[in-house]
Amino acid sequence: MDAPIYPTRRRQFYQRLQEGEALILFAGSPPRKSADAHYPFFTNRNFFYLTGILQPESIFLAVKTTTGIEETLFVLPKDPLAERWHGYRLAPEEAREQSGIAEIKSLAHFEHHLKGLLDPGEITALWYDFDRYDVGRLDTPTQQHSSAQRSAYPFLSFKNAYPGICAARSVKDPGEIEMIREAMAITREGIHAMMKAARAGMYEYQLEAVFNKVLADAGVREPAFTSIVSSGRNNFYIHYEDPRGILNTGDLILTDCGARRHEYVSDISRAFPVDGRFTSEQKEVYEIALKVNKELMSLLVPGQVSFSEIEAHSRRRVGEELVDAGFLGKDEDVSKYYWHKGTHHIGLDVHDVGPPGNPILPGMVFTIDVGIYLEDRNIGFRVEDNVAITEDGFEQLSSGIVRETEDIEAMMA
Repeated sequence: MDAPIYPTRRRQFYQRLQEGEALILFAGSPPRKSADAHYPFFTNRNFFYLTGILQPESIFLAVKTTTGIEETLFVLPKDPLAERWHGYRLAPEEAREQSGIAEIKSLAHFEHHLKGLLDPGEITALWYDFDRYDVGRLDTPTQQHSSAQRSAYPFLSFKNAYPGICAARSVKDPGEIEMIREAMAITREGIHAMMKAARAGMYEYQLEAVFNKVLADAGVREPAFTSIVSSGRNNFYIHYEDPRGILNTGDLILTDCGARRHEYVSDISRAFPVDGRFTSEQKEVYEIALKVNKELMSLLVPGQVSFSEIEAHSRRRVGEELVDAGFLGKDEDVSKYYWHKGTHHIGLDVHDVGPPGNPILPGMVFTIDVGIYLEDRNIGFRVEDNVAITEDGFEQLSSGIVRETEDIEAMMA
């Protein structure tokens, strides 16, 4: 992403700030795993969205004064010895170029700098990124720092920047959508490679490795999220993240995966038979899911439909089709076989943040996902695609990934 986009995003958010208010955002740190080992670092998404910085322990401070906005980015200083052990650190000029923030200071100066603003009473309110998923936690940088300031400066007001940043993130600009297209192109190659490689007797993790190699060959070190590669009875675990099963003759394979490209992700589900040919019953159920998937896309008129309406249509139509096919009794609840919703934003997160599309707007990118799970018949899968809403309709970003039964069988042959 080009640096100019980050100052533009910040200026849009600053419209929410009043004179004498400050915004504080934290990049975060890698959590400890065991002994002296840590999990890989993953930058706070809202911090990255406004700054473009991916370096751990960074802090962003913006203050609205009578003369405008004063921005400061605090980062770990250059340190040859520390970098020898833990990797490269951005030089101030690099951080300035990436973020568009002119004032770059050492992380060690943050508390003193902030105290110099708070003690004279120049600041009346602090804005933090109070993530709704962190409710009840006390160990996040935001919770720890805001709690300390509440105690030290009880006269301050505290405001939440999370909803505003998330609302902005729900509508993507052309550059963001292009990043998702790039992620989709890699995902397409990975899914097609798995279809071609699948054989009875393989372990699920071996098939997952086929996908990961395609990503690595494209310069992507990690998938968008923990890939789901399951088969047979394992398809009935919605978030199946331990692929140790064996691909057996007659079973369906379910893949739910995506690539991450320049921090933006795709999220695609495809189902295909271990033997390369659907049974008649598998095909019948699959065709129901695909039919409803296509119907949902036909509803995508910007400004005229919401996520909840898409979900309601999907639930009703899957039920009707299963009844007509004899899989579901007329008096039975479709929840017996229809287990989860299938519409969510994608972007910097696979379940991206933002209002639930009410109504859908140009620039929103989200999933169309229809899942059917017939445990009693050992048929369970979902058909999931990604769409970007345009001014007059939508772009099916995943259209290049085969999903018709005859195309899947041809790919596997």
